Amino acid sequence: MTLALTLLAVGLLFTSLAVVGWRHRTEERISLIEAGILKATGQEPLPLTRFDKWFQRFQLLMMSIFGPAITVLGLLFLLVEMGVL
Repeated sequence: MTLALTLLAVGLLFTSLAVVGWRHRTEERISLIEAGILKATGQEPLPLTRFDKWFQRFQLLMMSIFGPAITVLGLLFLLVEMGVL
C-alpha cells in the first residue's frame, strides 16, 4: 500500500511539474538555491547556455512521459492492493 501511494504521489508531482514547465518554458528562471547564493554574494546570474536550454526541455519531456506512467502504475498497484483487480 505504501509503494502504491508513493508511486501515485510521485507520478502526480512529476505530471504537475511538467504542466507548469510547459506553460513557462520560454521564461528564463533559476533555482531557489542559486537565487539565494546570488543574493548573498551580490552577483548577477549567468545567462543560460544552449546546453542549459536543451536540458530543461529534456527534463520536461521526461516528466511528461514518466509522470503519467508512474501515476498509472501507482493506481494499478493501489487497485491490486484493494482487491479490485
